[in-house]
Amino acid sequence: MSIDLYTIDWTAIGSIATTIALIIAFRSINVSNKQNRENRKLQILLIRQEQEQKRLDEMVNNILEISHSIKPIDVLDFSSRWIEGSFTIEDRRKLDHMADQDLLNNIQLNIQLIKLKNYPTANILLTRLNSIREIYGQWIRCINPLYVFLESGNKLKAEEREMIIAGIVKQMAETCQRINPTCKPIISDIYKQNNKIEDIARDVMNILESEISKQIQVLKPAFEKELYEFVKQEQERIDRIIDIE
Repeated sequence: MSIDLYTIDWTAIGSIATTIALIIAFRSINVSNKQNRENRKLQILLIRQEQEQKRLDEMVNNILEISHSIKPIDVLDFSSRWIEGSFTIEDRRKLDHMADQDLLNNIQLNIQLIKLKNYPTANILLTRLNSIREIYGQWIRCINPLYVFLESGNKLKAEEREMIIAGIVKQMAETCQRINPTCKPIISDIYKQNNKIEDIARDVMNILESEISKQIQVLKPAFEKELYEFVKQEQERIDRIIDIE
């Protein structure tokens, strides 16, 4: 069989070859586009995962810092020194620092609550921590000014000084009764048995320190357990972001 090269339609063959080349090129481009889309999708998921991880880490670090500063032993220790009259200038400096820290903790928690308003599970956790901080803050807001006004000496008129201290004691009594209603008759007896506002203040502080430290000792471990479960679930969710999609 002989083939006459002059009778072959080279134009048709060229067209077929070109078509085949175009099909191959189209498929390659299609595969490349698909890979690019998958890569972009992966990049988006990685960015989302990184953002979620950063948000969780930032929140947990803030929570741990605030939780660590709330110590029941401080409530008992500083209150006892103040009641016994062994409060030192150094103790006062430490108490001022604790008051500043409590104020900062309050601001940080409120900011976190605003930033994480669309994060319901985190909001529940932060609200619970804020409740513990508020109980601790009640003690700070009582003992700090009490020391200042009781040691104010002649800087204030006796009537003015007594009125301010009486207001603080009233606040302390209300806090005790809110935490533990059974304190009410005990505090009433303290008022009946003492004439000097300074003595009433020390006796009521003795009850306040006990009630607040007990409350924190109950609430804080429960909160820390809840925090552990929250972080565990959130970390598992973040780790699954790429797999789920």
